[in-house]
Amino acid sequence: MRVHGWATARVAFVPTPAPHPHAAYDRFLERWQRRGARWLRFGQIAFYVVAGALTVAITAILIASLIDLGQPRVWGTFTQQGCEQRPRGGCRPFGSWISDDGTIVQRHVYLNGWTDGTGRTRAAFQPTALLGDDVVNVPVLTGAAPVLMSILLVWWVAVAVRKAAAWGDIALPRTRWLGGAPRRQGVLGIRGSFRRQYRRSLERSQATADDATPAGPTAP
Repeated sequence: MRVHGWATARVAFVPTPAPHPHAAYDRFLERWQRRGARWLRFGQIAFYVVAGALTVAITAILIASLIDLGQPRVWGTFTQQGCEQRPRGGCRPFGSWISDDGTIVQRHVYLNGWTDGTGRTRAAFQPTALLGDDVVNVPVLTGAAPVLMSILLVWWVAVAVRKAAAWGDIALPRTRWLGGAPRRQGVLGIRGSFRRQYRRSLERSQATADDATPAGPTAP
C-alpha cells in the first residue's frame, strides 16, 4: 500500500528591483567616456609624433651649432641701420658689417646682441657657418648657440617624458613633477563631478541602510 503525500514548500518573496533612476545617465556617461578615451589616445599619439619630430629638429640644430664652433670666425664692426619687428614683440637689429681688415663687407646682416648708443658694436661673422651665415654675434653671445640648444633640448625631453609618465605610457617614480601625484578627491571623498559625488554618496547610504535593515519573515 502506497501513501502519497504532498509537502508544502515555503518560497521567500523576492520583490522585483525597480530600475535605478540614474541607469540611463550612467550608460550615457559610459558611452561618452569611451568616446573621450579614444579621442584622448589619438591626441596623445599626435603629441608623441610632434614631440619626436621636434626632438630630432632640435638635435640637428644642436649638432650643426657644434660644427659651427670649429668654423673660421672673423671679427669686425656692425653698424645698425634698422630694427625688424618680431611677431611676439620687440625687434631684431639689422645693418652692415665690415671686417677689421676691410676685406669682407656684409650689407645686410642680423645682429645677435645689442649695440651701444651710437648704433655700433664689435661682432663676429662666420662666412662658412651652417647656421646663420647672415648673422653676426656680439662677443658675449659668440659660441652660445650650443649651450642654448642643449638647454632647450633637455627641457623639451623633460616635458615629453613628464607627459608620457602622466599618461602611464612609461614607468617612472610617481612624483608630482612627473604627473604621478594622485588626484584630489571631492568634498564627499569621491572622485569626479559633484553630480557623480552626490549620486555615489546616495548609493553608499542606501547600501548601508539595506545592510542595517533586518530581513523580514518569509511568505508561506
